[in-house]
Amino acid sequence: MFTLQRLSNLISQFSKDNPITFEQLDNGIILAKIDNAFATATISLYGGQVVAWQPKSQATPVLWCSELAQFKPGKAIRAGVPICWPWFGAHPTENKSPSHGYARLSEWELTAVTTTPSGSTELYMTMLDSEHSRSNFGISASLAIRISVGEQLSIELTTTNTGNKAITLTEALHAYFYVSDITQIKISGLNGCDYVDLIDGNTLKTQLGAIEFTEELGRVYVDTTVDCLIEDPLLSRSIRVAKTASQSTVVWNPWRETATKMDDLGATGWTSMVCVESANALENKVSVESGAQHALNVIYSVTIL
Repeated sequence: MFTLQRLSNLISQFSKDNPITFEQLDNGIILAKIDNAFATATISLYGGQVVAWQPKSQATPVLWCSELAQFKPGKAIRAGVPICWPWFGAHPTENKSPSHGYARLSEWELTAVTTTPSGSTELYMTMLDSEHSRSNFGISASLAIRISVGEQLSIELTTTNTGNKAITLTEALHAYFYVSDITQIKISGLNGCDYVDLIDGNTLKTQLGAIEFTEELGRVYVDTTVDCLIEDPLLSRSIRVAKTASQSTVVWNPWRETATKMDDLGATGWTSMVCVESANALENKVSVESGAQHALNVIYSVTIL
């Protein structure tokens, strides 16, 4: 694992004309680090995952990284924006398959880095074959991601059906956001939307008003394409989550009891994070015809309250 793109090759190919450097961890995982005029960011080639992003207008990160995050092969990285694909949650029939699919457990190849006319830095990556993808799971498809790092963070995840019949999948960009205090924030934009309450036996309910947090919360809002706002008065900022080609929004915070059982989260990390995930989950499955593509896109931005 982690042999196709050696550190020296990445540096010679991409660092000369772009504000990007590379770091290789002891276990072989390679991190790409962006530092341009607008923001800093870190992207892991394991998982194809943005693990950090902080606009230079902000004194604190926008994406959250667990202090106990484990950067090692075979383990999902609890930070930033993990990719859930080609299924969200548990596999519908194979109980030994990895939760949230195999994209976040696979090695990705960096294929291009460019600087846009506005000064943002764009990275293009494709997911490489792995033991998971070769076992097929009923999916014949390739996966690519475009990440644009600037004052905004844009991520586009593109599925291409490489088989001879239609495929059906679920997916999510499982974003973790850094907040001052989970008990002091609220999330607006989903008033009146139906959601499946994952904490209350998958009961279907309707959101009334803004989302506030007093206990563990796990909800899949279905049939919704709206933007969400994470309002954080203690940090005097609002984080906007805008999306296209996404019919579901997932909101999650594990609270103390559940978080303590997670070896990469722990007893205190949950207080400064919230997940707002742009997804196609549960009944909002995506069907992609043979030879066709489906692209899920998100844009994260920050405004001052």
